Amino acid sequence: MHRPNLIPALLALVLTSGAAADLAAQSTAYDGAAATGLALRRLGTAARVLHIGAHPDDENTALFAPLVLGRGVDAAYLSLTRGEGGQNGIGPELGTALGLIRSEELLAARRLDGGDQLFTRAIDYGFSKNAEEAFRHWPRDSLLADVVEAIRTYRPDVVISVWSGTPRDGHGQHQASGIVARDAVLAAADPSRFPEQLDAGLRPHATAAFYWSGRFSEDGPDVALATGTLDPLLGRSYHQIAMASRSLHRSQDMGVPQAPGPRGTAFDRVDPADPPPVGDRSGFGGLPRGMEIGTGSLFAGVDTLLSRRADAIAAAADPARRGGLRRLATMLRDYEARAEAIRAAFNPLDPGSIVPALAAAAAQLESAAGTFQERSLPDGPAGDALRDLHFHLADEVAELADALRKAANVTLDVVAGDELVVPGQTFDLELSVWNGGTDPIEAEAGPLLPPGWTAVPVGVAAPLVVGPGERVASAWRVTVPADADPTMPYFVDPSPTPPGGHDLYRWPDDPEIRGRPFAPDPVRGSFILRIADAFVSEERPAARVGVDPRSGEFRRPVRVVPPVSVALGPDLAVLPLDADRRTLQLTARVRSDAPDSLRGQLRLEAPPGWIVRPDRVPLVLAPGAGERTVSFDVVAPQALAPGEYALDATVRIGDRTYIRGYDVVDYPHIAPHHLYRRARTTVEVFDVRVADVRVGYVRGAGDGVPEALDQLGVDWEPLDSNDLASGDLARFDVIVTGIRAYEVRPDLAAHNRRLLDFARAGGTVVVQYNKYEFPAGGFAPWPVTIGRPHGRVTDPAAPVTALVPGHPALTTPNLIRPSDWAGWVQERGLYFLESWEGPMTPLLAMSDPGEAPLTGSVLVAPLGEGLYVYTGLAFFRQLPAGVPGAYRLFANLISLGADTEAAR
Repeated sequence: MHRPNLIPALLALVLTSGAAADLAAQSTAYDGAAATGLALRRLGTAARVLHIGAHPDDENTALFAPLVLGRGVDAAYLSLTRGEGGQNGIGPELGTALGLIRSEELLAARRLDGGDQLFTRAIDYGFSKNAEEAFRHWPRDSLLADVVEAIRTYRPDVVISVWSGTPRDGHGQHQASGIVARDAVLAAADPSRFPEQLDAGLRPHATAAFYWSGRFSEDGPDVALATGTLDPLLGRSYHQIAMASRSLHRSQDMGVPQAPGPRGTAFDRVDPADPPPVGDRSGFGGLPRGMEIGTGSLFAGVDTLLSRRADAIAAAADPARRGGLRRLATMLRDYEARAEAIRAAFNPLDPGSIVPALAAAAAQLESAAGTFQERSLPDGPAGDALRDLHFHLADEVAELADALRKAANVTLDVVAGDELVVPGQTFDLELSVWNGGTDPIEAEAGPLLPPGWTAVPVGVAAPLVVGPGERVASAWRVTVPADADPTMPYFVDPSPTPPGGHDLYRWPDDPEIRGRPFAPDPVRGSFILRIADAFVSEERPAARVGVDPRSGEFRRPVRVVPPVSVALGPDLAVLPLDADRRTLQLTARVRSDAPDSLRGQLRLEAPPGWIVRPDRVPLVLAPGAGERTVSFDVVAPQALAPGEYALDATVRIGDRTYIRGYDVVDYPHIAPHHLYRRARTTVEVFDVRVADVRVGYVRGAGDGVPEALDQLGVDWEPLDSNDLASGDLARFDVIVTGIRAYEVRPDLAAHNRRLLDFARAGGTVVVQYNKYEFPAGGFAPWPVTIGRPHGRVTDPAAPVTALVPGHPALTTPNLIRPSDWAGWVQERGLYFLESWEGPMTPLLAMSDPGEAPLTGSVLVAPLGEGLYVYTGLAFFRQLPAGVPGAYRLFANLISLGADTEAAR
């Protein structure tokens, strides 16, 4: 867009110091007078905190609200991973898709508590028991480089590690996080470490203080932060806001009460160069007993005002620069005094009354900014100190501009005519300025687009004069270039395996994107406002605005999608080696998002010797979300070797071939994302048999096991609340409960007695892993326990020993051999039973390297005339991954229902 010739040094400083300004402008959940009051608290404060943990939901949420919302401190959470290896309590997504959900849940939490959010390249590969295992997945130096880059970019005064880096952290990824946090604080200050970062424009950074959670304290924590204070501006305490933030980790079942009253959180100051102490694990969070709330300060010894930093630089400067730096310090002191007076004068009922004072403060800050010529700063420590001051001054400029716009009650918006746009398409875009204040303002607005995109104004794109109470808009026609890439998460690597065989994403070349949650939206609006002779520059992402008759107005981000996308299902097909069935039914879905109708052809490509009917299908796709569903019968050859085979769908439109489709990862509490994948069905051919049984299935959390029953050709149906309460369960041979079903299905817990009676009458009940609700609720027929920490085997290649080799669960109809334990993914299992009473017989023993064998992974017991089975094996991961041995063993477990007498 055309930039007005009105931008003084103040605005230029923002535009040339993107890192600080961009993070300072992160959106929050607050608006109106509350947003203005929060923005005013940020003025004059230069303190910065970086909090480091391993996963989404590791963060101490009680840290952010009192610092960011209460004191105006800049604070960010650096999560090493996006939580891809966890489980999903709200849907079926696992792996990368779950990582997108959890990344967005972190953003939702930060919008509430005001913090910033950063990431490293590390992929959560699943649970590990020690740091050494974690560093085998994440090369230590690579992970350290990412954390050092985050410190050198964010430039915190204080770093707070969630974890200690010792075995008491439990999870090996937690331990690795604590180790790397300590190492990174030292390495970030050392110019000899990761010099390529310095070549790219970063500078060494020495953190003033390093802390970890007070729960690691040996002799009482050094700092206790009060979080139960009721904020009159927000109407809630910081603890309540923190708990609301914690509850946004919905996929991880993190809902917690927002209790009123005194609360606190504590931290211990440590020397990162000292070896960490070794001690027992202790509980998370809370204020240690007897510790006075509010004692100590995280910023002890840290200059949190710009003026004091300028004073310190002046005192150490050479005589030629000392006078100018002292004048700068005086300017900044005057500015800070004015900011304090503005805060005192703020009236939530009349926020516009402080606009003239804010504009005057902007003039003061402009004068201070005018003393900087960064290109003329000296090298060495003195120059680095001045560059740090420049960095924080740019952050202050952005925060002052934000406060000025909010106090003036100016609302900016960017609305697109379409949510999904395709290469070559032209769509409407409206940028609007709504002046809710009492004085006129000037505005210039225009699209901010990727290279190659074009925008043409509809009418004259002149600066706008917006009177009090007026809303003025400019209209544009935006054209997407023909070679535009689809919008997708920048860190998702399209290659099938991580780079170098390690669990790391491939980082983009653009340093402005690396480490951010997501790349900026492709369509944004840029606004430059003149408010009371001060200038404000802000950006807004574009959204399509629609109305749902039930829920009202909604907003959806603009995304680039291919003109044609194609998906093929199922993702995985299992073909038993000796089965009579040789025909697979596949379904292709072809979608057009193009604004015009399209004609083309759909084909299903198969290996030689496979027969596909129909061979090809002509397509006519209607404009705008036209969709066609086509069924294919695929006949595999009779002589087929065990192995993996690929069936690929392709669409040909003119001279273009389309081979991918996208899934939309979308929930009400997060922004949607598109995850692309090849239109492919992978056919796994192996020897597997299953008895002729009818199965009732109680779905659990994020449970994809029933789809595996389809692949085995098993007759099954889901059990709902009515079935569990009063349905005829006798029509089934087997009832299987999904993972964590006793946690997420209160109807199952309420009617568990009917499942036990079903087994007593001759049926077979197979219970997949549950958490501590299971033993606590007494849901098993006999007393059982799950240890703390719970028994699990994280090495997917851990050796397995059959304790009862001749048991039907290990022999019928599939003989379980050592080869059946090959190729398992992520882990063997979790939440194994630790102890049990009654006639339960453990069938398997397994352990991680160097640990005692665990025998609670699969237990079978007679119950009345039937059978009761508990298994902690991770079938929910293995079956969707097509692991042959897992299919064969699971088929045996449900086949027990065909002849319960033999297994008794």
